[in-house]
Amino acid sequence: MKIFHISDTHISDDKHFNKNALEKALRELNSGPYDIVIHSGDVTESGRLEQYRKAEKLFKGIDIPFVVIPGNHDKRSGGFSLYQEYIGEANGVKEGGDSVIIYVDTGVPDANIGRVGMSKFEMIRDNLHKYQKKSIKIVNVHHHILPVPRAGRERNVLSNAGDLLELFLKMDVDLVLSGHRHYPNVHKIEDTVIVNAGTVSGRKTRHGEANSYNVIEIDESEIKVTTQRMKSSREVNSFPRKESKVFYDFGEREFRIVQVSNTFISSLTESRLPNTTKFKHTHYTNAVDSINNIEADLVVHCGGIVEEGISRNYELADEYLSRIEPPIVYTPAGRDINYLGYHLFQEYFGNLDQSYAEDDIFLQGVSSAQYDSPVGIVGDTERKELFKKMNEREETFKGLFLHHNVVPIPHSREKGLLEDSGDILRKVVDENIDLVLTGTSSHPFAAKVGNTLVSNVNALSSVYQRSRYGNSFNLVDVYNNAIVISEINSLWGNRRLLGIWKRNNSND
Repeated sequence: MKIFHISDTHISDDKHFNKNALEKALRELNSGPYDIVIHSGDVTESGRLEQYRKAEKLFKGIDIPFVVIPGNHDKRSGGFSLYQEYIGEANGVKEGGDSVIIYVDTGVPDANIGRVGMSKFEMIRDNLHKYQKKSIKIVNVHHHILPVPRAGRERNVLSNAGDLLELFLKMDVDLVLSGHRHYPNVHKIEDTVIVNAGTVSGRKTRHGEANSYNVIEIDESEIKVTTQRMKSSREVNSFPRKESKVFYDFGEREFRIVQVSNTFISSLTESRLPNTTKFKHTHYTNAVDSINNIEADLVVHCGGIVEEGISRNYELADEYLSRIEPPIVYTPAGRDINYLGYHLFQEYFGNLDQSYAEDDIFLQGVSSAQYDSPVGIVGDTERKELFKKMNEREETFKGLFLHHNVVPIPHSREKGLLEDSGDILRKVVDENIDLVLTGTSSHPFAAKVGNTLVSNVNALSSVYQRSRYGNSFNLVDVYNNAIVISEINSLWGNRRLLGIWKRNNSND
């Protein structure tokens, strides 16, 4: 199957629209054997009648199947009704041979945000069940699922991107296509390839990026994505399909990490008034007993140490956390450095950017928290210094730990993402960082992006948690040939497997 993938044509007058670029792309389409054209939205610049009429004329010559969805620009000024008149249905299913394409409108009228409401989510889920035997399953949306690099402050990732990502991974979706951010980007997460298109003919590009389109080829063994820039440069990414998940030998265990977050220790636990504390004392105490009995080499606390950064909370946190026997490294959440917390964190627990090195293991903390704000960011200068340091390390197993998310987490909105999550995610994948530990959103989730395993942990002892399994912590076992992550219930100590992943250096 050969797909011609475009997005963000932004058809209008010459101020916003590079007609020559689109015509060049369409000439390439007409010159080669393609099976289908997929457009990931923003057909027009502002959803106006004359723009839709121009789009209709420009696309009239396409004589192979054409799947189009609206973007946020197409729904401006009441443009959605015109979209339906001149372009067609905004949601649907395109079935052919061994493939199925589910296309969904993610736009909100007169807004830049994107979301997939309950009825559309159910439509996607039901059709993935219906067509589960198809060998190629594709989903087309406008707003991106994973954060995009070099796109400035992260915003407008789909508000329920985590739920969609979880669904796509469970249902073995092969390919997810999107646009919106005007910058091409490709990731493989587990067995799903996620392709974000640049703008094929919009004049607003990022970092001097040329207009571009994607050529995607899918066969039984691989998915090949070629990003063709109008200035003739091209970038090719090839990914094997449906990698083996069978493990014959884990080898010896090299290292065991306990990953915790959101202990939420609070002086309100001393109050005799009911329902005044958000710190679950019994859950914490039982969790510590479990941690001390599982022979961990290290505990990584991914932030949310205290409910708020005040003196009495830190005094209690120092007392409670001293009960944990393995060594601990910390990174702060925003609440940890609120009020006097910026000073108290360092007084009680050490530097904001902590690290751990032992034998062939190196873990570096990244302080993503901002004073008096829940928003996380690393920043350009800090990011460059971070990866310079990582590249200088000689250990073969390298990891990062921070509070904020680098991928969307199920059952939460996208607000836990770093503002520069696209840049961080791109860099950790390109640098083959082995492990990234995060602790926002209070829901357990683990997935491999490229060769980088990302693990998010639930709240250990806060009332604010989103898992039906209850408060918990993660156990990360690093073997010679595999990494195994389990979730352990804080109160009862029950364990469930989150996943097993092949080590990057494994010969198994």
